[in-house]
Amino acid sequence: FSTVRRFSTSLSMMWKAASSSSSGCGGANIGLRCYSVQKSSPFYRLVRGLKEQGKTCTVVESCCGGLINASIMSIPGSSSVYFGGTVAYNTKRAKKFLLDDASLQERLIASSNNSSSTQNDNESEADEYIRSKLYWTAETAVAFCEQLNVDYAIAEGGASGPTFRPKGLDKGFAVVAIAGRDESTGRAKVLAQTVVHSNHANRQGNMKFFADSAAKLAVDTIVLGGANGATSDTETSNNKNEATAAGLWLDRATHLRTDPEALAQLEKQPNARCVVLLDSNESLMISLENGTRNQLVLLPLDSIVGCESSLPKTFLGLDPDKNPIFAIDVTKETWKTSVSSNKLPANAEFLVTRTHAPLLPCHENELALYATALSQWKLTHKFCSICGNPLAAIHGGTCLKCSSCNNHSWPRQDPSIIVLVTNRTGDKALLARSPRHGPKLHTALAGFVEAGETFEQAVMRETFEETGIRVDPGSISYLSSQPWPFPRSCMIAFRATADDQDQLISIDPNEIVSAYWFNKSQVKQAATVPGAVMNHDVAAKALKQNPSLDVLIPPQGVVARTLIDDWLEDA
Repeated sequence: FSTVRRFSTSLSMMWKAASSSSSGCGGANIGLRCYSVQKSSPFYRLVRGLKEQGKTCTVVESCCGGLINASIMSIPGSSSVYFGGTVAYNTKRAKKFLLDDASLQERLIASSNNSSSTQNDNESEADEYIRSKLYWTAETAVAFCEQLNVDYAIAEGGASGPTFRPKGLDKGFAVVAIAGRDESTGRAKVLAQTVVHSNHANRQGNMKFFADSAAKLAVDTIVLGGANGATSDTETSNNKNEATAAGLWLDRATHLRTDPEALAQLEKQPNARCVVLLDSNESLMISLENGTRNQLVLLPLDSIVGCESSLPKTFLGLDPDKNPIFAIDVTKETWKTSVSSNKLPANAEFLVTRTHAPLLPCHENELALYATALSQWKLTHKFCSICGNPLAAIHGGTCLKCSSCNNHSWPRQDPSIIVLVTNRTGDKALLARSPRHGPKLHTALAGFVEAGETFEQAVMRETFEETGIRVDPGSISYLSSQPWPFPRSCMIAFRATADDQDQLISIDPNEIVSAYWFNKSQVKQAATVPGAVMNHDVAAKALKQNPSLDVLIPPQGVVARTLIDDWLEDA
């Protein structure tokens, strides 16, 4: 009992620390909030996977400072699979946090001391220090799994910066180990272990990065079964793993944009691929599983006739394997002569990006929206805003230069708020239907942020202008964001509450067709409808198949659905 009490106290302290600290993305408390709603988050996937399997886990961490524990706690429903964890930052002083197990602590300290005495001739102090953390995480993961009688244990140990004791160590690293039960013996053993290297010594950035990496390894091992019950070899994460774990699948490689020779060499690479856009509004995709999900087609760049000169081309960046990715703009006329049909994948077709990109995997959705944003920008910016002369694309298509006055211009995003307003008891949500949406498709309220206006003021103004409802000012909270290049918005998503008893809905017919308070059972039923329901034909087909539906909602993959799912998961 005393051990559990100490764990509870420790966890409470790290939650406060995580909630009060700040980071480059707006603070750890905001970052943790995002985990609870983003379905692509490894923490969400981990908790969901544990719940589906009926399994439990614990966490012991070091240089992440409690972010792994706190991020798991932030996921709705985590209390059924996660009972607590701890932070052991200083092994020599942390016996109480290491299960109050003197034997475990002694082994960990002895291992650290022995690693110095057994250092190989070719091994640096940095390598030796990393080797000590391999032992530390393996031992603690197994011990916590055994003694706390859980199915899995996640252990993390490393150095986050900004200063490092071992010589030769100037960037952060972390070792992550996953322990689980052997199916034949029931005893705990290491299922997977990896070394994650950072390319900098920023402590806050590394803590977040290492926490994400730990969750990703846990998902691969526990949810996806990557370890298959066997101890995996230690892996050293390269830039590919770092970028993917941190949610940055695409390296935009901004340093290459101003190097024409480097770009020319990238275009000639046989592994260069391209996103193909038709009239800036449609992307080349393959529809899968009866239209319930899509795949973005990345054609070999050398298969496009005219890509060297006549067709507009934009450098998007490098994928995790360092393969260059470009975007090609075509019209119906130029497409006919740009690629032969035998070079196209079967069933490839142009689909409207706005309605079908949400059904792409996350990284493909990013590519489609990024390519569309640049294409739309160049389509609407043909002449210099200063002297009126024509503009020419430079820097790989990411910048426009005036042919006369040499003025440079870059793409812009217009900030727009989107808000899910719920009633004060949390059992109803205010959803509205736009004139451009199909039958019964209702979504969160949205609108542009006006000049001299804060995001919060925009939330209050747009809600009142469109529906006549006054939101509770103190209830407005940020949730997430998403680029929406139709034509050039960035959606900033919020939750808010309002009184649904003494206020009547009064819509602005110039903005919306209808608005209602929908209860959770109505919206949950709508959440089961698959496919690109923002497409009118898809929406009509769904209603024909199930006439009892009171409402349709946007598909997963758009931030409006993220808001709605977040509300549906609220207790």
